[in-house]
Amino acid sequence: MNNPVSPKILWNKAAKNGIALGLFTALCRMVSQFVTSTDIPSAGTAVLNGLVWLIQFAGCIWIMKFLMERLVTQYDGVTGRDTARYGRLLALTSSLIFSAVMLADVLFISPETVTKQMDLLYEMYGSMIDTNTRATLQAMENAYPQIMFFSTFIYSWLYGVILSAILSRSIPRRDPFDSFMTHNRNEQ
Repeated sequence: MNNPVSPKILWNKAAKNGIALGLFTALCRMVSQFVTSTDIPSAGTAVLNGLVWLIQFAGCIWIMKFLMERLVTQYDGVTGRDTARYGRLLALTSSLIFSAVMLADVLFISPETVTKQMDLLYEMYGSMIDTNTRATLQAMENAYPQIMFFSTFIYSWLYGVILSAILSRSIPRRDPFDSFMTHNRNEQ
């Protein structure tokens, strides 16, 4: 084992590993968009998108757990509080990377996505939308990339914070008899 873990080490590791986790999540989302844009029948598209979503969901949990456990093996005296803090920092950096990639996608790679979504909205609810609502929606269409960036960032960060809180309860592994044995040794 190495030295004890410090806040500087936590930030450094979270930044590096957060980039990898954010890119993994963005890659899964891009694969899902690619599957949706292909000429596969809609049932096949739904199955493939479900599979990609499952890989993304389980993969994010597994990667975060792996990184938190690796922190425990690399440094002395890592506590549950340290792993929870590391998980929150990891969630922050990966959410920022994921949101930035999604923003770049909407602005530069496939800007027609926003137009398609708004056209679908107008098609579905067109008869119920009055002129004021339509004008508001058109104004929102211009701000959609910013709205998407911040909503994706907040959602992803909150998901990561909750996940890190859940995972940090069992990382590092605790010995249930440790407090009993320590108490008995102190009495003798």
